[in-house]
Amino acid sequence: MLSVLSTIAPMFVLLGVGMVAGFAPRFRSAQAGLNAFVFAFALPAFLFVAVTNAPIRDGVPLAFVGISLGVTALVYALVHLGAFLVRGRGNLAPGPLAVAATYGNVGYLGVPIVLSVAGPGAALGAALGQLLHNMLFMVGYPLLKSIRGGATGGAGNRVRGGWTLLWRLAKGSLLLNPVVLAVVAGAVVGLLDLAVPAVLTASLEMLGGAAVPAAMFAVGLTIKPAFEGLRSGTVSVVGVAVASAVKLVGLPLVTLLAVVLFGGGLAPQWVASAVIMAAMPVSSTASVIVFEYDGDVRLVGATTLVTSVLALVTIPLILSVAG
Repeated sequence: MLSVLSTIAPMFVLLGVGMVAGFAPRFRSAQAGLNAFVFAFALPAFLFVAVTNAPIRDGVPLAFVGISLGVTALVYALVHLGAFLVRGRGNLAPGPLAVAATYGNVGYLGVPIVLSVAGPGAALGAALGQLLHNMLFMVGYPLLKSIRGGATGGAGNRVRGGWTLLWRLAKGSLLLNPVVLAVVAGAVVGLLDLAVPAVLTASLEMLGGAAVPAAMFAVGLTIKPAFEGLRSGTVSVVGVAVASAVKLVGLPLVTLLAVVLFGGGLAPQWVASAVIMAAMPVSSTASVIVFEYDGDVRLVGATTLVTSVLALVTIPLILSVAG
């Protein structure tokens, strides 16, 4: 546990620096630009280099894909159903609670931690894991909300509207997503063993080197708004507690159980990728999605704050249990 803690502790120190900076007026407007830099440039460069050097010719285990998608979808459905059944008590909105309990910070935090803990050989698993996770929420959640919201229309209109929305989401989240394009490009280069000019490789490595510190700093900047919402008393403490427990403990343990039951042939780097991605704290992107389709992001923001702090303890514990 101490070795894992020593590996990830510097990342959380950077998160703490970002959290402190978030209280300074000069940094209050920096979050959007910094997130855009990480998402559009630093993280794609980071993943391109990592995937290019990964053992991609060994293929992708179907068990990893099934576990990464299936466990998260199952836990989401269970939390959503539970919140729906008790919605009259505690004012728990099923959608936001389920998102807060399952949507992890797999890109900015998960990928660097996977590579730090499991090594470069886990690059493909880290890249694919974050793509599957983000696709599930960035495409699946808006599509479900849209279909549910259009339930009063005719069946034909709902089908046409669903396909239109699916194409728009797929185009934005997959076809034009710089992270997806970087992973695909890295996979092509790795599979075909293409030679990348040295100057381009060096430039991408320099740009990718900024991904981890910039991403952790950006996550830290989100803490202050979440803290203000929690301190105001307008957020359900029970909801935050339930979502945090499910996200940091329940989801990774169920993932580990699925690995034991269905992933006996998975190599260690694939197991590490699946479990670490499941153990990540709530992503700040979850607030963006919930705001777009539900409006009230206080629960998600508060859970982001709580899980980001507790993850420093829970991640090493989960990895110790996973061995």
